[in-house]
Amino acid sequence: MFCSLFMLLCLEAFFVFCSPLRFEPRHVLAPTKMGNAEPYHVEAQYDWNDDGTPDHFRLRVQKEVAPLVEGLEQTPARNQHWSYHCWLVVDSGFDQSTLWEDEWSVRESDLVSFQEIVSFGTADEFFPKWFTWKFHGELNQDLNLNSFEVRQLEDRIIHEDVLGSEIKRLKIEGITPAELKVEILGNKLSRIFVYRGGRREDIRWAVYVPRLRKVMMFLNGFAD
Repeated sequence: MFCSLFMLLCLEAFFVFCSPLRFEPRHVLAPTKMGNAEPYHVEAQYDWNDDGTPDHFRLRVQKEVAPLVEGLEQTPARNQHWSYHCWLVVDSGFDQSTLWEDEWSVRESDLVSFQEIVSFGTADEFFPKWFTWKFHGELNQDLNLNSFEVRQLEDRIIHEDVLGSEIKRLKIEGITPAELKVEILGNKLSRIFVYRGGRREDIRWAVYVPRLRKVMMFLNGFAD
């Protein structure tokens, strides 16, 4: 009986090792929250809608893992990549209505891109200071991680295609991207928040438009 069992195991092993290997393109599973990873909560206050009451800027960051899978059986592979999913919410300090919402993910491999503009070693040093990084020298988009400014915007940095997407997203009627651009350009005290998303080059520019009482993005990326 022992010999028969041994022969059966050998025969099964022969067919297993001789079967052709099938590999499908890799897929990425939906990220899952890590049970032992505490999220980061960071806050700041700026008067974005110019009503005299500071508005609440809140950044929440959750560390996640997205395992790579191989084959038809969706078996988790040994390689995994980490990411940090970020939620930015800005609420009015006057009536707590939401002025702005955005979200993005920073991959572990892309986190190092921010070391070109700020000095940090780990995510534990980077995200808690998200609103408070200070820089020496001239303030510009190459140096700032994020910034809140009140100034007149230049024609070259307001992109009508971005405004058009925002008009559609916010379901705004009665104004064209060109008309909206003229209105923003005419405001000598535009209140803008500029911040970075998934990597150093992912720069997001948003402005509060008083007549519409809405925050809108007008540029994504480096200014021309």
